Amino acid sequence: DASALIVDLGSGQSRGKVKVSEEPEGVGVNPQNGEVYVTCEEKGEVFAIDPDQQRVVATIETGGRPRSIAFLPDGSRAYAACENGGYVAVIDAASHKLLSKIQLPTGSLPMGTVMARDGKELYVSTGRGNTVAVIDTEKNAVATTIPVGNRAWGIALDPSGSKLYTANGASNDVSVIDVKSRKELRRIKAGDGPWGIATVSPSK
Repeated sequence: DASALIVDLGSGQSRGKVKVSEEPEGVGVNPQNGEVYVTCEEKGEVFAIDPDQQRVVATIETGGRPRSIAFLPDGSRAYAACENGGYVAVIDAASHKLLSKIQLPTGSLPMGTVMARDGKELYVSTGRGNTVAVIDTEKNAVATTIPVGNRAWGIALDPSGSKLYTANGASNDVSVIDVKSRKELRRIKAGDGPWGIATVSPSK
């Protein structure tokens, strides 16, 4: 029903819904002020939500079917991967304004986003582009691309920030990437059409 559901983690009960637009997909939380950003694909919009007041504080038009979103560690900017546009939209989180669009190489269909721990780089899976685009967040430009498996969707960093993982939906595997050398180390076979991926810290 084109809404964001707010759940109380203590009780597991719904606290309410906030209306957004059609096809809500990605969710990100500003690490500084707690605002929740929801990407909505159909109309190319990102909604900034105050979860305590349960209301939309801003709607940012990005175009391009935004799929996911990631923030700088200081919460000053957000980056939305816009699949159909082949670009990453840069949003000023204080003003809720679109700052720029970072165009990715031809053939890229940006999907997943994950920020480096120090905020200096953003990693973007490019779907049928079969790469990870590395974005320099100081210059807001593509630094390089790393070839991975076919149709890279989900993307995650390990807890140390030294390795990246992508779920490759068409080659049915997971790419393991060394961040420092910017090289794919190996692929791990998975089931049919892997889409999402997550990493966890080992138990002590």
